[in-house]
Order: sequence, then C-alpha cells, then structure tokens
Amino acid sequence: MLIEHVPDPGEYERPHKRFRMIAWCLPPGSAARRARELFRDRLAKLPLDSDVLDELEIVVSELVTNATRYAPGPYELRLLHDHGLPVRAEVVDAGAGTTLIGHLLNRPLPVPERIDDLELGGRGLRIVAELTHGRCGTQWTRLCGTGRLGTAVWFDLPTQRHRP
Repeated sequence: MLIEHVPDPGEYERPHKRFRMIAWCLPPGSAARRARELFRDRLAKLPLDSDVLDELEIVVSELVTNATRYAPGPYELRLLHDHGLPVRAEVVDAGAGTTLIGHLLNRPLPVPERIDDLELGGRGLRIVAELTHGRCGTQWTRLCGTGRLGTAVWFDLPTQRHRP
C-alpha cells in the first residue's frame, strides 16, 4: 500500500507546500526486499554516486530487518521530501524501542578479538550509524496506515556527493 500526497503542477514553487512524505506499507514476509526495491527505484533518479546508493540500500535493509525481527508490525518505509527532493528516509514499526535504538546507534563499534565474534549479532545499528556518518536517529511517530504510535528510525540522505 502506497500513501502519497500527489502535488498539483507548480506546487514545489509555493513555499507553503514544499514538504511531502511518501509512505509504503511493507509486507512482513518480504519487507526488507520490498523496501530495498522501493528505495532504489526512488533514489536511482537522483545524482548520487552508485557507491553511496549501495550503502544507503544496506542501511534500509538493516533497519527493516531489525524492525521485522524485534518489533511488532505493521511496518512502513517513508521518504520525506523538501522542495521536491528526498531528504530523509524512515523505517517505522509499531514497537516502543525508541530509547534502546537511540542508545545502540550511539555506542562505539566494537573491534572483534576473534573471527567467531563476527558471528554475534548487535552490530547492525552501529553499521547504520557508520554508513550514514551519524546522520541518523530515532523518534516516536504515528504509522500512516493505522494511526498507531510507533518508532521511526531515520537517516538523512546525503546532499553533497554527486555523480561527476
């Protein structure tokens, strides 16, 4: 399910209507795959380096995987636009993990002492923080599809690295 405000022609030139949000409901069984497809499709049109787009796709996949693994649904992927350009992405679930997720995003990334340590979980949100250069966080929000209170984990999209 796609929830989108469709602008009328010339809407982005009017300052009072410059912000919009697109939200997709994600199917629990294939949420990460669907989120990657939607994200790449929307951002492929932007002048981002392909390596940056690849890293952001990893971020989306990690956030959606964590949401479906640790929080109740429904799940949403959101893109927030300003002046017609996507500026922030959010993965939203119906869970109450805002404080814990914020802590995990801000803790140092451990260096494994043994190769077996790499098999342990718990590094995903630190990887998200590294790949987004710390431009990420969490907040309470309402799911667009249900109106229920939930958790949004967000990251800002880069604005300076462009294709040559």
